[in-house]
Amino acid sequence: MKIRIPLFLKNLSYRSSVQELVRVFHLRSIARRLYCRWAWPPNDIFQFEINSLRAQFYIQTPDDLRMMESERIKEQRMMELLISNLKPGDAVYDVGASVGLYTIVLAKIVSNKGQVIAFEPNRQSYNRLRDNLRLNGLTNARLFCKALGEENRKEKLYTAKGRLSTLIRPLRGIETDYEFIEMVEGDRLREAENLPLPQLVKIDVEGYEYAVIQGLRQTLRQPTCKLVCCEIHPQFLPVNAKPEMILDLLKSLGFSQIEIHPCRGRIEYHAICFKP
Repeated sequence: MKIRIPLFLKNLSYRSSVQELVRVFHLRSIARRLYCRWAWPPNDIFQFEINSLRAQFYIQTPDDLRMMESERIKEQRMMELLISNLKPGDAVYDVGASVGLYTIVLAKIVSNKGQVIAFEPNRQSYNRLRDNLRLNGLTNARLFCKALGEENRKEKLYTAKGRLSTLIRPLRGIETDYEFIEMVEGDRLREAENLPLPQLVKIDVEGYEYAVIQGLRQTLRQPTCKLVCCEIHPQFLPVNAKPEMILDLLKSLGFSQIEIHPCRGRIEYHAICFKP
């Protein structure tokens, strides 16, 4: 009989104080093995629930499990905020969709009357995003294996451990690989593909936020676009770039009401940007 770990104990395992104790006593390897043995989901499918809405995700490795559980804790507050600002029939852009945590939840909210446009340049994450959409039976999401930026070109995407990706520079102290990916200007792509104007844009691109917004200027200026949720990563920003530059650019596009939401235990934070 498999023992199930209560949710509060799972959450406790992500506290920095607990993780520091595991590190100090050199217990990380054994703790991870025991945790995965007890917490591994049936049929390799991770169940996520928020506001009575259920989503499912394939899990392949222990890192996948920890990532999904960590994201559930880290992103729940933001998801609840975005859900409260969406209705069936709306359009959403998910820029930096990864394996689809936001894409799938938001696609369920906007229903078949609406659409989610998801951008994920990492081929491995893109394939898993596609598989997770099928797992959830969703057909109202359109996927692009591309990065958004200020211009159309080929670019290097640096990836660590097969999941954390950045276009800025190799990650220090972490084994990093890279692949060449296609970068496109968001406004040009929207026109070429006849994409709907979004009510909401979510951006999570590990330091490339400013370039993404520059390439989407015309789209974001539209009165239809009322909300931008941008995760800002100060540690990954280009040399001489400041978080204030990102916020000032968004203000110039009409998002005069900006709320800052720190990510618990992390240096990055969410900027929630509204038009009045």
